[in-house]
Amino acid sequence: MKVLVVTETDSCCGPMAAAFLCDYSPSIEAVSMGRNPSSYVEPLLVVAMRECLIDLEGYVPKGKNDVDPMDFDMVYECPDMPCPSTIEAIRELRDYIKNEAYLFFRRL
Repeated sequence: MKVLVVTETDSCCGPMAAAFLCDYSPSIEAVSMGRNPSSYVEPLLVVAMRECLIDLEGYVPKGKNDVDPMDFDMVYECPDMPCPSTIEAIRELRDYIKNEAYLFFRRL
């Protein structure tokens, strides 16, 4: 199943949610994109996700010019929150997004 995860900037919540969805099942191919993509992913996000054994090093946010929504079976509007500026706050956001992605996964 191909899932498109949509957020505003694809620099924080979207990449996390897509990575967790892929982690929950090998039959899920999840890709994230932003309506207004940022030019970079938040650096502390890479650190926080590495703690979950997920590597987002080198991730580049995508937008509508990079991804065709018609190529996906389902769209997940991920909760989109500003990316915090401390590692502790990023960890809290990561755990929240992980739970939200899991709840979405369970409904598939």
